[in-house]
Amino acid sequence: MNRESSGQARAKLRELISNYEARGYSAISREDTSLIPSEVSELRPDLILRKGDETIVVELKGGADSSDPEQAVQLEKLAGVIEHLPNWKLELHWLGTPPAKRVSREQADEITARARAVQAVDPGAALLLAWAAAEVTLDRMIQQATADDYDSISERRAMRSPKQLVAMAQSLGIISYDIYETLLVSADARNRIAHGFRIDEDITALASNLLEDLQRILPETYVSPDRMIDWFRQHYEDPAENIPYEGREGGYQYFGNGPYEAHDVLQSQFPDADEKDIDEAVRELESECYEWASKR
Repeated sequence: MNRESSGQARAKLRELISNYEARGYSAISREDTSLIPSEVSELRPDLILRKGDETIVVELKGGADSSDPEQAVQLEKLAGVIEHLPNWKLELHWLGTPPAKRVSREQADEITARARAVQAVDPGAALLLAWAAAEVTLDRMIQQATADDYDSISERRAMRSPKQLVAMAQSLGIISYDIYETLLVSADARNRIAHGFRIDEDITALASNLLEDLQRILPETYVSPDRMIDWFRQHYEDPAENIPYEGREGGYQYFGNGPYEAHDVLQSQFPDADEKDIDEAVRELESECYEWASKR
């Protein structure tokens, strides 16, 4: 942090300040104790900007110190502090060209296989390996979901803790809620194991649950409940929208345009989907109505 001695960094900071000032932000001194908490000042971030009650902390990544482990630790500390400050956020900007970050299904498969191999002997090691596979898999899924925005998102992703990575995947709608919960618990356990803290939960069960959910999301054919719901709503609608209703004739007059049940439609459209994911999508759709008409 505080790379002001670097000419490249100074130029980048000037550029950033100019861009943010055009959007109404002002750069403020990290020494201003009336505006900056001491725990932030002590970590000496590269740039702090303020607009109203919103504060942005900017860190530059890349250049000669891009692989410095001490910088990585400091960055993690800063992210942890800012996470608990209301209306504060941390942004990462690269010096030069961001490194390519692309992952493959084969990488995730290989790590998962290693996790299963050691599960009976060392469930803690299995959990750590399974989480590594989960990170690779989530990164691949985020890459696919964000397309052209992936590079900018991957910069922000590099700043995130394991739990924040899981939250990003959930916010993009690319994992189901029950997988989201498994990953959150697993991320917490992974952190405690990695840092030598005691684990009160059944590590064997945690590793098994994580590996089971990985089997659901590893295949390229995986479709989350949110994606199934989006597809369904593109093709089907509540009959109250456009179907005539005749009480004396028994209700809605579909004339061959229904009625359809969400479960049957989704099971037919997504034959490789896990039943748990289909059921989650169906519960959401059936909270609106039980029978549907196709859109013509």
